[in-house]
Amino acid sequence: MSENIRLERRDTELTVIAEWGDAAAEWPRRLVIEAPAISGKTLREVERRLFAMSAELHEMPSVGGFAVMVRQFAENRLAELPEDGPAFHRGLLEIYEKIDTDGHVDAVRTLAAAMRLPEETMRACLRVARQRLSD
Repeated sequence: MSENIRLERRDTELTVIAEWGDAAAEWPRRLVIEAPAISGKTLREVERRLFAMSAELHEMPSVGGFAVMVRQFAENRLAELPEDGPAFHRGLLEIYEKIDTDGHVDAVRTLAAAMRLPEETMRACLRVARQRLSD
């Protein structure tokens, strides 16, 4: 029975989705690329992202590469949130939980870097978000 592992990387200009039949497979069995236009530059970026996804799948070390990838995930998700209010606080906590649950990087440090804030300020933002949603 196959695992069917799916990883994806999205941003405003490019989406790369790769599916492996199992974790031992070297290459994905399915690759989807969504972009406004496909060029050599686009394909080089797809190659970079596919390499990072393969390294993540096979748990290969890559000198801080995974931490950078998680920070980029956080930046992309944060950019989609409204500026303030319950939806912002809920979204911030969801991003934090996702990163914290994965456990591969420090969620507070990652969010602080993504928001360009000191870590203590990030902790305060998370406390405020929890407090406002519990009211």
